[in-house]
Amino acid sequence: MTENEGYLWDRRPQELCKKCGKCCRIVTTAKSYEELQKLAAEGDKGALDFLELFEPYESVEEAMLVDREQVEHIGYDENTTFYKCRFLQKNNLCSRYDTRKELCRHCPSTPFVILPPGCGFTEWIENEKLKIVKKVQDLKKERELYRLALLRGCDENKKIMLNKLITSIDNYINTYAKYGSLDW
Repeated sequence: MTENEGYLWDRRPQELCKKCGKCCRIVTTAKSYEELQKLAAEGDKGALDFLELFEPYESVEEAMLVDREQVEHIGYDENTTFYKCRFLQKNNLCSRYDTRKELCRHCPSTPFVILPPGCGFTEWIENEKLKIVKKVQDLKKERELYRLALLRGCDENKKIMLNKLITSIDNYINTYAKYGSLDW
């Protein structure tokens, strides 16, 4: 999650959740199970929280027995580990909902999350993603105008200001680089 996505939590319409449990039953991460264990051993809060909540399935096949559609929707390769939440009950509700971790409170935490098929957040999340893509595209146009102004020449104070603006725009765009912002 990026800092810029934090605003999403406050605006997320929680009533869209269908309480199907799919987002707790089949989960994966960009990091391998071994990487998560190493990070947890080093005291990484995100890894510690994740491993406290989620236990790995023995195999992709075991996860497919639970929800083939979700596993295939997410996609996988030989290095993918799928997890299930230890606190998800048979009725698809959380046994520690009132004391759940931030990781759960903020789900979905980014407009770039892979949601389960049929998730109530799908349309809303897609709209949020489009807003970010449009903002990045607009910022790229703005950045080019600043670069042109620098090429035309200006006094030193204006150069400093324009370079700060360009750096700020680049930082925002780079926040979403892992989602493809450099190509939008």
